[in-house]
Amino acid sequence: MTLQLYYSNPLRNTLNKLKSLNIKLNKMKQRYLTRTLLLLSILFTSIFAKAQQNDDMINILLKKHVISQQEADSIRSDEAIKAQAKKDKEHVISVGTKALQISGLLQERYQAFQQVSSNNGFDLHRIRLIVSGNVTDNWSYYTQTELSGSGVKLVDAYTAYKFGDYLKVSAGQFKIPFSLESLTSDAQLEFIDRSQVVEALVGRSKDVISVTPGNQQGRDIGLQINGSFAKIDNNYLFDYTFGVFNGAGYDVTGDNNYNKDIAGRLSIHPVTGLIVSGDFYNGVANYGTPAKNQKRNRGGFDARYVIGPLSVQAEYDKGTDGSIKRDGYFAQAAYFIVPKKLQLAAKYDNYDPNKAIKTDRAKIYTGGVNYFFNNWAKLTVDYLNRREEAAVQVKNDILEVQLQLAF
Repeated sequence: MTLQLYYSNPLRNTLNKLKSLNIKLNKMKQRYLTRTLLLLSILFTSIFAKAQQNDDMINILLKKHVISQQEADSIRSDEAIKAQAKKDKEHVISVGTKALQISGLLQERYQAFQQVSSNNGFDLHRIRLIVSGNVTDNWSYYTQTELSGSGVKLVDAYTAYKFGDYLKVSAGQFKIPFSLESLTSDAQLEFIDRSQVVEALVGRSKDVISVTPGNQQGRDIGLQINGSFAKIDNNYLFDYTFGVFNGAGYDVTGDNNYNKDIAGRLSIHPVTGLIVSGDFYNGVANYGTPAKNQKRNRGGFDARYVIGPLSVQAEYDKGTDGSIKRDGYFAQAAYFIVPKKLQLAAKYDNYDPNKAIKTDRAKIYTGGVNYFFNNWAKLTVDYLNRREEAAVQVKNDILEVQLQLAF
């Protein structure tokens, strides 16, 4: 006896549809699996084969409609990124990388003198070329060359190793840690000229060590440590710097006496935007007529406060050169009347070159305007009203205009 099952027409149709759907699903799975394997094959091949071979394979798969144009473009984009990353690793030193940075400063100045004996004219105030970079994440180097004037001069040349925020060791030629105005870079000054006391006591144009070798730009050759400590709310409360120097100035072959000079600076940041500092410099320099080893000591304090568009700064410095005592101070303020564009500035500058003489103190009242074209181009106009404690007042005011390009 044979048992036969009979299905109704609706049931038979439903089973046929399910069978057909199952066949289609199997075909889709096979096609998806095939495409996935092919894509994985391409990615695997890209690691070991050349770029041209990869591109040829992508084109073949594209023609056979195995992959879409969008998928092909995505693969090519990934390969290009990998190739560029490999190229960057091969070229360790290139302009603009951490290993090598090239920058500079150009300042062209015009001076109009009230004094008849001085000639008005243009000059290249500063032309600086800076090459710096990192040997490792903690080990850096910095060089700066002055190209203006009578000849090329090496201004900075030092290397530094940073153990942490608390300690960095620098060796070579750099600015001594004395005077906030001297330590401020030439490109960041609110005025074209530094104050009289800084020029006279910090190894600049009117210092005793600058008579023969020339302006020392506030620099010397030596070894220095600096760092920050006492962190509060992600800001350090104190900064310190201490250094040992030749005392002969910059761009020289060696020391001109057997003594070594020492300098130190301590700064405090009591509130946001405010820095208050005290510093000292003790040493022996070879100067005078005839030249001989004499005492050259300095001491001072300064402060700067920046709040919004307003910045104020003041500094007092004193010095002893042999038996001559000198001192001076200045106070200044600057305000952006147009944010990041137009800044007005005013400064009072007072200096006594010899405290034993009562009629040699000089005062300068400076009014200035700074216009910033952008972050690296600035036009500065300063007018200096000069007054001396003398029986006869000399008409020696100066109008200065300077265009600065810093890149």
